[in-house]
Amino acid sequence: MDTLSIVYLRQNSHEVNIKQGPSQYWRSTFNKRYIWSDAELRENISPPNLSCGCIWVSMILIFLYCTGLYQYFLAWSFTKNYTHWGPSNTLGPLIQQLQNKEDVSLVPVNEFIYPYISIYKDKCTSRNDESVRLIYIVKSSIYNFARRKAIRNTWGFENRFSDVNIRTVFLLGISPEHPLDMQEKLEKEIHKHKDIIQADFIDSYFNNTAKTMMGLHWAFTYCKDANYFFFADDDYYISTRNVLRFLRDPINYPTYLQKYVVQAVNQYQDDLYAGFVFRKSSPIRWVFSKWYVDLDEYPYSYWPPYVTAGAYVLSRYSLEYLYYASIYTYYFRFDDIFLGMAAKKAGLEPLHHSEFYFQQKPYELESYKWVIASHGFNDPLYMEEVWNEQRSSRNS
Repeated sequence: MDTLSIVYLRQNSHEVNIKQGPSQYWRSTFNKRYIWSDAELRENISPPNLSCGCIWVSMILIFLYCTGLYQYFLAWSFTKNYTHWGPSNTLGPLIQQLQNKEDVSLVPVNEFIYPYISIYKDKCTSRNDESVRLIYIVKSSIYNFARRKAIRNTWGFENRFSDVNIRTVFLLGISPEHPLDMQEKLEKEIHKHKDIIQADFIDSYFNNTAKTMMGLHWAFTYCKDANYFFFADDDYYISTRNVLRFLRDPINYPTYLQKYVVQAVNQYQDDLYAGFVFRKSSPIRWVFSKWYVDLDEYPYSYWPPYVTAGAYVLSRYSLEYLYYASIYTYYFRFDDIFLGMAAKKAGLEPLHHSEFYFQQKPYELESYKWVIASHGFNDPLYMEEVWNEQRSSRNS
């Protein structure tokens, strides 16, 4: 058969199919390509193939179960089911009663109960007629002597600006694993610098919520006149100059410094709760992760919006609301998630700003011009070097 005959036959076949109507044409084409014949069907559902398929399905199910990933499919919808994480959905009226020193019927479920070992009640007392503008509340560990020293020499230096009252304190627990001379060394540091707040709880990663609650309790009780509270970890670089610039106008920072702003609308001046915000983050259900959370501990598909706990700033108003909400929020071992739960209950909306870096921003002299805080400075000497270089450029 020659080529022209083949072409004619194919064309004629196509015309016949078209005459059958579009639906019949596509049905016949689909059947030819995608539908098994009876013989093929019997072959594919034969016992050996079924057994192989069952084995694969079983292996997948076992993998999902053993790794915990199946829990992603069973989690409750956050949008539909999440209401609160404690005995009450909203605390607005109750907080107002507490602020007015009125009696309330609702019993707290999570008060800070650990006794203080070291506490400086007059740390926030002003040395002049001006109130404390900013207080750094730094989460540290007993053995991080070098980091605390570096912070005192850099962004935690209380006399950094002559016209701004700044204070710095460090939050510590206790560590039975360390020898007695470690606590003795710490006590010398306490007496020398008078900036360490220590309470009688085990200082560990999963006790960071207790440490955060200690900071909230201490600041709420003994810093009544301070304006802003900056909570930070001791492995952060922070620019105090940029923090103060940010507080002047959180919404427009740093734009308002680069061009004239006709009218700066600072809607977060009173209820500021700012940092690097995660708004739709899921719990980690992978059982081998350090941050694994099962459905019994938290049954919902997403976390409430939260600010990463390494660096965030609160106004006095927000600190009070977070403190009151925290004692009516069930304890949760991740401090940033816990604060997100408390903030949602208190009606605080977290403000995200890109100049808070929860991971280390690669360092270059110019790229750190507007940085407020950057994580990942485990080496205190390197942090001091970066801070001093930025100070020379009038950026820290």
